[in-house]
Amino acid sequence: MTMIETIRRRLRKARLPPDHGAATAEFAVVLPCVVVMAALLLSLTQAVVTSMDCRDAAAVAVREMVAGGDESQAERAAVQVAGSDSSIAIVRRERYVEVTVTCPVMPGPMNLLPVRVTGEATGVLP
Repeated sequence: MTMIETIRRRLRKARLPPDHGAATAEFAVVLPCVVVMAALLLSLTQAVVTSMDCRDAAAVAVREMVAGGDESQAERAAVQVAGSDSSIAIVRRERYVEVTVTCPVMPGPMNLLPVRVTGEATGVLP
């Protein structure tokens, strides 16, 4: 008896179903999709958190300006909240002040997310 005949005989005895290994193939197709979705969700979460930090920084700067602080104190307060790589623009009008804080976001997969987010706040001066 040759080796090939022995292998054939063993395979006939095992009687594997015709779809043997299909679950492995399906898993191999689905796994990359799951990884891409997880990366996209993590990047989106990071963009949302950065956007919230930008809005908080703008609100802190406006609060500082309304409380009687000057622009340098307001900028320092905003930088503490948003980080040193953010840009802060303060516009004083007659009775109110507008603060715009722009923060960078690390690009996500396939560059689907914004590169920068902006937070704005307005306050009435006393």
